[in-house]
Amino acid sequence: MKDIKKVNSDLVEFWNEAIKLPEDYKEQVKNSSDNSVMDLVPAQKLFDAVKELGSCKKVLDYGCGSGWGAFVAASSGCDDVLAVDLGQDIIDSLRFYAEVLKLDVKGEVIDENWIKSAPSMTYDGLVCSNVLDVVPLETAEMIIKEMARITTSNAKIVIGLNFYISEEMASKRKIELVDGMYLFVNNVLRLSSLSDDEWKNIFAPYFDVVKLDHFAWEGEPVESRRIFVLKKK
Repeated sequence: MKDIKKVNSDLVEFWNEAIKLPEDYKEQVKNSSDNSVMDLVPAQKLFDAVKELGSCKKVLDYGCGSGWGAFVAASSGCDDVLAVDLGQDIIDSLRFYAEVLKLDVKGEVIDENWIKSAPSMTYDGLVCSNVLDVVPLETAEMIIKEMARITTSNAKIVIGLNFYISEEMASKRKIELVDGMYLFVNNVLRLSSLSDDEWKNIFAPYFDVVKLDHFAWEGEPVESRRIFVLKKK
């Protein structure tokens, strides 16, 4: 693995640029009469899982991206939703969508240490999608540990993960996995590839797995992405 600080810095730069909204796109969205939260949600199963957070009092969307998780929770009934991410352009995009959708979601730019200083036992709902398996494992393990600390004992927790590529499958597809698990594209970490059981073992010190489901993005032939619903031990 490369230097973790450099890997994480490159990730922030990549996702900040990827989620930045062009001005012409913003105008198109503003002029549309049928904008909905579902336009942003990658899959129906994700929507259904996060919708359950609507009954929570205080929800955190950690690594929010466009903010679809926060918007689902808010539109489903939660009155106190905070969405955080590490890039200013990411949060600017979230705030734009919140305004268009007329949803009261707070957006905040954070650094990688924010979660360590967040108050304990604060959130009874948490969504974290497409985050834990696109960062170095050391970073993911830190986030998971802090998630357990900042959530309440009865919290509803939804984790979205990408697909798993085994070393054997990667070899057949001529894909290089650094350290047997990390997929880099143009020098940016795009996947930390762990199996369902490996993720269960990482969650195990802090959480029980209530449910594991698989889903696909639109156009994908196989439901190989993962949704973990967790509860604290």
